[in-house]
Amino acid sequence: METKIGLLMDVPDGKLINFYTQIEKALAGKAEIFDRDNEMLIVSNEAQKFAVLEVMAQHNVDTDQMALCLLPEDAELTDLFSDYGFTSEGENNYLYEKLVVPFRFTEDSQQADVDQASLQIEEHLLALYKDHHRDVYVVDRQLEELMQGIAKAYRCRIEILA
Repeated sequence: METKIGLLMDVPDGKLINFYTQIEKALAGKAEIFDRDNEMLIVSNEAQKFAVLEVMAQHNVDTDQMALCLLPEDAELTDLFSDYGFTSEGENNYLYEKLVVPFRFTEDSQQADVDQASLQIEEHLLALYKDHHRDVYVVDRQLEELMQGIAKAYRCRIEILA
């Protein structure tokens, strides 16, 4: 998963359309917006974040920032996904980084054991994707200890991905 930065603007009621036009003009040439979703602008790095925040300060717009995880296009999403993330206007899928933990089984885990553990993990799964031909599981951050326990019960180990 790739980390992105979400900048959630506190837009005054009834001013959304005019406001966007003003902000887009002000950001032109100053910041590269990777994606957007309603009142959230999504940027790729700290430099872009600071450029957007500078424009927001000039326009007296309060902005909250949050770390987002951009899921790969081929990620499988479960029904639980929408409680932990969103699909943007650009049709990218994001998870709120502070709410989730990605992990994979260690390479020394036996596939038969991994298959059994995966069945237990499935009910808690938010998203599943491949990274370098290995499955990466994403669950609620509060379930990390449970995931460790499930892996241990099936004689395998997981590694948490940061």
